[in-house]
Amino acid sequence: MNNSTVNILDLPDEILLNIFKTLNNMDLLYSLFGINKRLDNMVCDINLTRSINLMMLPSNRAIDWRTSTIRDRIFMQLLPRIHNNVECFTVQGCFFLRVLLAGNYPNLHESPFIHTSFLHQITDLAVRISDKITNESMETLLIGIYKNIFTILTNLKYLDLNVNDTYAFGKSLLKGLPSNICCSSSIVHLRIKMNNFEDFLSLMDGRLSQLHTFIIDLDYIYDTCYAALRFNRRRFNMRYLSSSVLNIAKTLRRLKCFSLYVYHSTAEFDSHIVPVLRRMSNLEQLTLSLRIRERTSFIDGTHLHNYILNSMPHLHSFFFDIVTERVRFDQHLRPSPGDILSIFTERGYNANCYVNYDHHDLGRCHVYSLPFNMERIRPITGSFPGGRFMNIRVLHMFDIVQSFEHEFFAQISLSFPVLNHLTLSNTISKNVTPLQQILKPENASSIIEFSHLVELGCFDVHIDYVEQFLSNLNTRLPCLSKLHVKYEHLVTVTENFTRNATRINCAKLKHIDFVYNVKIMRSKNFYLYFPLLYHHKSHYS
Repeated sequence: MNNSTVNILDLPDEILLNIFKTLNNMDLLYSLFGINKRLDNMVCDINLTRSINLMMLPSNRAIDWRTSTIRDRIFMQLLPRIHNNVECFTVQGCFFLRVLLAGNYPNLHESPFIHTSFLHQITDLAVRISDKITNESMETLLIGIYKNIFTILTNLKYLDLNVNDTYAFGKSLLKGLPSNICCSSSIVHLRIKMNNFEDFLSLMDGRLSQLHTFIIDLDYIYDTCYAALRFNRRRFNMRYLSSSVLNIAKTLRRLKCFSLYVYHSTAEFDSHIVPVLRRMSNLEQLTLSLRIRERTSFIDGTHLHNYILNSMPHLHSFFFDIVTERVRFDQHLRPSPGDILSIFTERGYNANCYVNYDHHDLGRCHVYSLPFNMERIRPITGSFPGGRFMNIRVLHMFDIVQSFEHEFFAQISLSFPVLNHLTLSNTISKNVTPLQQILKPENASSIIEFSHLVELGCFDVHIDYVEQFLSNLNTRLPCLSKLHVKYEHLVTVTENFTRNATRINCAKLKHIDFVYNVKIMRSKNFYLYFPLLYHHKSHYS
């Protein structure tokens, strides 16, 4: 007799399916899903996936990589693929949210856990996404999350969908969610991140009839109709005012608290934002964080009072962080910070501001309310007057007119005591070079410390600023673990990874991104200079 072996993949599909039907379907899914396309198609057969039992799935307390991989495969790959097949679901309570967000389950009619009465009990929900994933994946994930939450949870009162604001999305996150299928009309408090102004208007179309607190982060201020009619601004504004603002007036009048943060600059402040804000006649608290461009004047207290705040008789709290940029002024008619502040003072607002003018007579004004209680602040320049900002953890500093000097960085370290992520953009060399700074007799007492700084970005900078931060004769960075820098700058400042003065601030680096994706020479000195970088197999771009 000849000995022979038969690989399971050598069997025809019909025989394999008959074998699979005699086995526990969850054992099949755990062990075979993800091996190859053929097996995926077979184990995802509707006859094998009508009933799903996840009670044996290791709980969230099991943190080894094997169980974590199994869980991620189930929730991120398997359930989104088979959710249309599922008729019966059994799942641990700790996995409820992940199951909910993985699919729609249109055919689900039996579940010991996920059923209508349970969903109806959920009144408060906060969603956090901390994983490092691509923008495209995040966008797809959020579209699914938004759709499921707004259509499945019928008794929500408080919903916080707080997403890292560094993600920028290319399309509406309400895709496929018409207002007539929104079941979460009971929401009274909503925090959410969305793509553009069209998303905002969609949520205000009457589907959220009980909403009184609305905190929204947008990437852009525009809608698709406006983009198509950009050549005819007057015609668009007439359409916009008649079909958008008037249709959402009832929802806007109901709001008591409104916060708007827009990441990118906008030229549509007067045409889009102001008309909407004027409809919020019952507002009691307003927060605005905006970058505004293409105006003929800076936004000041008079403009805000006359065009917005006058329409809000019940308003008692107004917080703002507003930049007006690229405003052209005659050289003899430039407003000073004192001119801007006096108007706010006359209107009863406690604020601070600074103004910059470039070589082309273009002005930039940054005005913000005090005390500053927001968690983010608009990018600052070398004219920033300082202050105390206890909530700011992420900061972008830039300037195209003046350099950043050592004393300015000392001021920044005091103004932002909990800063953990700093990005610099300034190609102007320092007036006092780092070497001259070191030779000052008072230097020992002037070393700056950023006690909590974890990430430093030197994307578009003069090499002086790399020296400023990496040399421990200028700056102490006890927690620095991630650096974005030009490779040639790093080589020069560290003297080809041999210099002792920069070794201490580099010793804890676990991740380096080199600007422009240059190829690096990984010498022995390189590995010795960054010991944690080597052992953690971190990313070299």
